[in-house]
Amino acid sequence: MKISKQIIASAKELIDLIGADDVEEVEIERKLFGRGRIRIVRASQQAPIVQTLAAPPASASAPVDVTKTEDAISEDDGRYHTLRSPMVGMFYQSPNPEAPPYATEGDEVARGQTLCIIEAMKIMNEIECDVNGRVVRVLVENAAPVEYNTPLFLIDPQK
Repeated sequence: MKISKQIIASAKELIDLIGADDVEEVEIERKLFGRGRIRIVRASQQAPIVQTLAAPPASASAPVDVTKTEDAISEDDGRYHTLRSPMVGMFYQSPNPEAPPYATEGDEVARGQTLCIIEAMKIMNEIECDVNGRVVRVLVENAAPVEYNTPLFLIDPQK
């Protein structure tokens, strides 16, 4: 099976985002009309990374600059827990524009509590907190596009 240059470039971009040393497995699935998916498994993660291949809409925004967010996290010397995006999509802090945000800086949060929504392919995915603690910082602006593994929240874990 011949793999297109576009698919190879997408796979390389994902591997660079993760870090080549952390990649344990890469799976590429092609379907008709240029659709398909790339599945990358990290050595130290529980869930695989999956990117659906399709042409982006003409009005698509640029993704969040992960390097800026990473710089903000490195300032905290690892004492905070970072909640990261499990998928590519649009980040929303509330279920609709009129509703208050699920969580803001300073809020106490519990494991399993919804902190935000990531819209992917017109599906609203509730992202839940994975630790008990307090939100120190919201790292992404509302309605901003995010990539897989983009840091979303800094949480001071309860000890």
